[in-house]
Amino acid sequence: MTAVTKTDFTAETSQSWSNTLKDLDPKVFLEKFWSKSTRSDGRLFSMCRRTRMTRGILKLRTAGSSLIQLGNTQVVCGISLLVGQPSIPNHGDLVVTLDHTECSIPLQSILMDMLDLSCLALGESQAWRLQVTLQVLENDGNLNDACLLAAVAALIDTRLPPTQKNSQTGRIEIIESSTTSSDDDDDEGALLKWKYIPVPLTVGIYVADDDDETFLLADPTEEEEPLLQGYLTIVVKVDKDSSNEDEKPTIVHIQHSSTTRGLKREDLAVGAHMAYGRYKEIRELLS
Repeated sequence: MTAVTKTDFTAETSQSWSNTLKDLDPKVFLEKFWSKSTRSDGRLFSMCRRTRMTRGILKLRTAGSSLIQLGNTQVVCGISLLVGQPSIPNHGDLVVTLDHTECSIPLQSILMDMLDLSCLALGESQAWRLQVTLQVLENDGNLNDACLLAAVAALIDTRLPPTQKNSQTGRIEIIESSTTSSDDDDDEGALLKWKYIPVPLTVGIYVADDDDETFLLADPTEEEEPLLQGYLTIVVKVDKDSSNEDEKPTIVHIQHSSTTRGLKREDLAVGAHMAYGRYKEIRELLS
């Protein structure tokens, strides 16, 4: 029989008690970590989970695609192309499809503002429409950030195929490639033109019962989200033509929701500081 040392027993008992507390009273379990300025997964309040970005994962049926892994949260995005009559002459448009109510930010308006939609024009009467389809593969919290990052990465990956106008019908037709699929196909087609790259950061807001302490948790997990009293999502950007890497990003979107109190000025200041740091992390992934 294998002997169990006192140290082993103590460690096993401690882990078992921790798991029991987590199941019986998640609030007490998480507050034990938060009171020590840390979290149950080992992160500090200002730290996001490891972010992985893979572009071009759906090559056969999309013009652009991506997979975002934000910790255990996974979102895939595919861009498909349609030709139609534009609502604004010499401009295309963009439509977002996402069947998930937990993503609450206005994805479509942010993405349309990011792009130079004139690059989608195919003359005055016809233009490209970008169909942005997002699918949540696994939700472990913070779908706002994961969905926007997935859409941005897929749009950066998108190529517009060469076209020609049919002299008989007047319709725009895609010029099919005469070569078989190869690694060189990644260079075919025109890249989209964008004005800036938006980078989001969602911060969870938790106020202790005695109202003496407020915790701001960057990139909250599914475990943390039910206990939060509110959220703050900040989207920042640096202009496309800026060559200064140290330039401070500009806030282009702020969204706040709370069930207990309004947004305090100090909360916004801390959240903005976290968002500026997050921009530097994501910029390296997108480069």
